[in-house]
Amino acid sequence: MKLLVVKPSSLGDIVHGLFAFSLLKSALPQAELWWVVNDSLAPLLSLAPGIHPLPFPRKALGRLSLAALRQFLHALRQESFDAVLDFQGLLRSGLITYLARAPLRYGFAHAREGATLFYNRTVTVPPDVRHAVEKNLLLVRTFLRDMGREKEAEGMPAPLGTELPLAWRQEADALMREHGLEGRPMLAVECASRWPSKSWPVEYFAQVLQEVLRRKPETAVWLLGAPEERPRAEALQALAGLPPSAVLAGKTSMGGLCALLQRSQVLFTNDSGPMHIAALEGVPCVANFGATDPGLTGPYGPPGLHTIVRSPCPQSPCLKRNCPRGDHALCCQEISPQKVAEWLLQRLSPSGDLPPASP
Repeated sequence: MKLLVVKPSSLGDIVHGLFAFSLLKSALPQAELWWVVNDSLAPLLSLAPGIHPLPFPRKALGRLSLAALRQFLHALRQESFDAVLDFQGLLRSGLITYLARAPLRYGFAHAREGATLFYNRTVTVPPDVRHAVEKNLLLVRTFLRDMGREKEAEGMPAPLGTELPLAWRQEADALMREHGLEGRPMLAVECASRWPSKSWPVEYFAQVLQEVLRRKPETAVWLLGAPEERPRAEALQALAGLPPSAVLAGKTSMGGLCALLQRSQVLFTNDSGPMHIAALEGVPCVANFGATDPGLTGPYGPPGLHTIVRSPCPQSPCLKRNCPRGDHALCCQEISPQKVAEWLLQRLSPSGDLPPASP
């Protein structure tokens, strides 16, 4: 059987889809699995060995490149798929699903922009299924039941990324040596996000890190992020009193980032793409949520693995790119840095042997 998953969108969306892929792979180990993915994010599929990527030239198509469109359609039609599962649910993904010419085309009944016109199997999501991962799993489980795989459909996705590509691991090893991270408990920190409203103040991050380092000074803190997020990471480094070598934002490839996260005991983060990667790898997250809803897009995993820091703001979750009250600092108002540090320290010291908190 040859299956195609259509999920070409953002980093977080792709990672959400990878959880469902984990179940699909374990339920159908002999199946040939393909994935339509934005070409810039195709390396991320190495977190799940066995996927055949079908790169979608998003930027080139944004420039109205007919050559890129023809090349993509040629690659799509070169393969003969038995079924297509559209996790995206938009006009673009619906068209791709249809153009794959598979006899079975699955998608969500609530899909937007007329995408449902291109499916011949639709799945209705019950009101109590809210998280993006759970919705994708529902689509996969419906497909598996239709294939007579009732038992396999009841399975749970296992963490992926346990055996990362050698080049990724080598990059992480080199960065750990260069930045003095070896032989110490590692705390990863992502203090930025794509939305300004999701980027909690660096002063809040600094207070939490200062408490962590006061109580566990041997902790190796490293600050991750994209190149454009480096100034924010450098500001946090200065405020928290970290060495300049702690700033790795803009210094890692996507693969190196995945490998460094896998080596970390915990990730302290805003709602961000790296948060979803860490969750996929089974790395605990202490994640700040104010503008967005963790019930929809929080770090996915078994109960107790992740800790959500909820904003006390009465408008949370506002789902706004910019704070409707005009001050992002309100998201963490009244949140105790000491309490957040305690959650991080519990992950860094699983034995429970912790030094005393600040009075």
